[in-house]
Amino acid sequence: MSSLEQKLGPGHQQIVLGLLIFSAGAIWGVLISNEADSSLKDLFMSAVVMLSGAIIILLGCLAFNVDSSGLKDSIDELKEMVSNLQAQHSDSEE
Repeated sequence: MSSLEQKLGPGHQQIVLGLLIFSAGAIWGVLISNEADSSLKDLFMSAVVMLSGAIIILLGCLAFNVDSSGLKDSIDELKEMVSNLQAQHSDSEE
C-alpha cells in the first residue's frame, strides 16, 4: 500500500488524475493570458478544464469515502436537515 493510498484512501488515483487535469487547465490559462492576441473563448476553455479536474477530485473523495475530508459528512448532514424540514413542512400542511 503506497503512502498516497494510506493518506487519501482507495480513490487516490482519481484524486491525483483530477489534480493533474486541474493543473493542466491552470497552466494552459496562464500561457493563454500571457499572449497578446488571447481570446476569451480560449480562456473559457481552460477554465472548463480546471473545473472538470475539480469535479473529478470531488467525485473521487465522495465515491471512495475518503476520510481526509469532511465533505461527505457535510453532504449527509445537509440531506438529513432537508429531510427534517420537509417532514415539518408536510406536518404543518396537514
